[in-house]
Amino acid sequence: MTVSVCIFAHNEERCLPECIGALDAAAGDEPYEVHLMVNGCTDNTARVARSLGAADQRITIQELPVADKANAWNDYVHRIAPQANAHIFIDGDVQPSDTAISALAAKLRDHPSAYAAAALPASGRSRKQWATKLFMDRHLSGNLYAMSNRALNLFRERSIRLPFGAKGEDGVLAYLLLTNLKGGEDDTHDHRIVVSGDATFEFHTLGFRARDVKAYHRRLIRYSERHFQKKVLYTLLKQGGVKAMPDNIYDIYKPSILARISPRFDPVNYWYDLATRRRLSARR
Repeated sequence: MTVSVCIFAHNEERCLPECIGALDAAAGDEPYEVHLMVNGCTDNTARVARSLGAADQRITIQELPVADKANAWNDYVHRIAPQANAHIFIDGDVQPSDTAISALAAKLRDHPSAYAAAALPASGRSRKQWATKLFMDRHLSGNLYAMSNRALNLFRERSIRLPFGAKGEDGVLAYLLLTNLKGGEDDTHDHRIVVSGDATFEFHTLGFRARDVKAYHRRLIRYSERHFQKKVLYTLLKQGGVKAMPDNIYDIYKPSILARISPRFDPVNYWYDLATRRRLSARR
């Protein structure tokens, strides 16, 4: 079997060719195939993806109408994913390091009880703190990680899907793996996630250009919604187990629950949290 690489691409027309171009060196001697999940794009990402697919028969393009990474993850896991030695998940704006894919696949082979293997950031202002958190908490970064074939089969057999609209799907996924796919209070199954120090990734850091400022604004909106999601979703899952997982993340935001969540008291996030609470309340 080969390694299956799942790439999530939403409005990544500039970065996607670099991501694809880095795969050969990242895979090393591992044969691989690519499933490119183009989701809800409003730029030329789909056209770029089709061009890349036409040039490399290992690339299959999946065009999804909705811009939602959790939905794209579900589509890959439950409909598309082949039987493979390992499944590599990577964002389309990321460049994996040389041998990163082969290192993740090897890590899973060396740890047969592990469900997932995490890669580490090699760029970004907070990369050291980020890497430390991944090591200490056995967390995953959604930018680049691997899952075993066994883990994907369990997700299918148990019909476990990430909630549509979830922000920070990597955190939800890590929680599920650390609870042995059961949810609940016991999230101590640290052996289910291993970290590969030989697998790293880089991404374009934001500057002061207009498009970067807009991207930073969108990021803070997403982080704010993730803050509310963490407050509500994990409480539900700890109390009710994996059966309490909603189909749509917005179903969890009851007015009475939102009223109890306070904005974070810092100069940046406070105003974003206020706006997020109003927006979530308006959806009800």
